[in-house]
Amino acid sequence: MRLLALLITVALVPMAAAVPQTSRAAAQRPQGDSLPPLSWTCPMHPDVLEDKKGICPICKMDLVPVRLDSVWSCPVHSVIAESKPGKCPIDKRDLIQVTVAVSWTCPGAAAESTEPGRCPDGSPMTRKTMPRAHGNHNPQHGGQFFMASDNWHHLEGTYLPTGVFRMHLYDDYTKPLPVKDVRTITASVVTKDAAGKEVTTPLVRTGQYLQARIGKLPLPAAMYAKVKFKADGPDSRFDFTFDSYSKEPAAGATPLSTAAAPAPAPAAPSAPAAPALIETVPSVDPALVTLPIPETVPEMLVQLKARTEQIRSFIDKGSFAAIYVPAFQAKDLALALHDHVNALPADRRKVVEPAITKLVRSAWLLDAFGDIGNKQQISEAYDRFVEAANDIHTAFPQQP
Repeated sequence: MRLLALLITVALVPMAAAVPQTSRAAAQRPQGDSLPPLSWTCPMHPDVLEDKKGICPICKMDLVPVRLDSVWSCPVHSVIAESKPGKCPIDKRDLIQVTVAVSWTCPGAAAESTEPGRCPDGSPMTRKTMPRAHGNHNPQHGGQFFMASDNWHHLEGTYLPTGVFRMHLYDDYTKPLPVKDVRTITASVVTKDAAGKEVTTPLVRTGQYLQARIGKLPLPAAMYAKVKFKADGPDSRFDFTFDSYSKEPAAGATPLSTAAAPAPAPAAPSAPAAPALIETVPSVDPALVTLPIPETVPEMLVQLKARTEQIRSFIDKGSFAAIYVPAFQAKDLALALHDHVNALPADRRKVVEPAITKLVRSAWLLDAFGDIGNKQQISEAYDRFVEAANDIHTAFPQQP
C-alpha cells in the first residue's frame, strides 16, 4: 500500500532528512511570503512530497516541481478559491481552507509554469489554482473525516439525533463516490451494550451513503467502523467518538475544519504555557495555535510538555485529524533542542539524541495514523512519543 511505503520511508530516514509528507506543506509556509515554496512531488503519488529533487519512494518515478498554497474555498464547490475567509457565493456557507497547487499560465497556452513571469505579449502571466489530492480533509456533513490506508478512499462518519450512524464516502479529492462504487463497499459499525459487550451492526446502502440504526447512546458516544473497500480486501478500522450529535452545516454556519493548512496563527502570546494561550485566544484550541520556537531550553521544554498533553487530549476526544498540529509543533521543538545537546554531559547526550530522533519519527507516525483514524495505532505511536518526550525532559537540567 502507498501509506505503508510512506511509513516505512519515514521510519528509515535520518532525523534531519526530508521526509515524504501529506499535504501539510502550505501550513509550513512562512507568513508574509507571497510566493509559495517550491516542493517536489510524485506524478503518480501526490501524497509523496519532498523539499528537493529525487525519485518517488513508491514507484521510482522522478519527482516533479509543484507549489502548494492554502486558499479559502466552498465546502462543496471547489471552483471557488479566495485569499481570505468569507461566504461561498454559491450556497452562502462559510468558506473553508484547502490546499491547492499553484501555477502560472498565459491566455490560450497549454503550458503551465511553477514560476510567475511575462507572456510573449509582455502581459503578466495569470495565477492558476487547481484542487490537490488530499487537499481537503474537511467534514462535509458535520461529522468526523478520515482517510483510508489506500490513500484514495476517504470517509466521514456522522451520528444523528435519530440514533443513526451514517457513513459518507469520498475519493482523494473529497468528491462523493458514485453509487456504483459505493455498492462495492461493505461495512459495519461496532458499539457496546450496557454490559460492555460489543455489538456489530451491518451498514446498509441508502443512495450514496451507508447507514445503520444503532440507537441513542450516552454521549460522548464511542464506536468504530469496519470497512472493506474491495470484496477480497482486508477490513479497515476507523474509530469515532461523538461528543454530540452530528449536525448538517447550514448556510452561514462554520464547519469544523481539519484542512491540511490551518488558519494563520494570531500574534504569539507573551508566555509559552498553554494557559496563557487560552487567555489570549479564548475561541481557539491552544493545540491549534502555532507558536515561535523559544530561545531558551526551559521555555522549549514547557512548550514540549504542553504539546504532549494536547495530543493526549485530542486522542481522548477522538479528534484524530487535528493531532498533526501539536505533533508537528513538538517535532520542531525537539529539533530545536537538538542544537543544545552539546552543552550536556556525554552520558546525557547518549540519552537525548536517540530520544529526539524517536520523537520526530513518532510525530510523523501520529500524523499518518491520525489521517487514517485507527485509535489503536495512534495510541501506540503516542506511547512511543511520550517515552521520547520523557527522556528529553530527563536529559536536560531541571529548573528550580
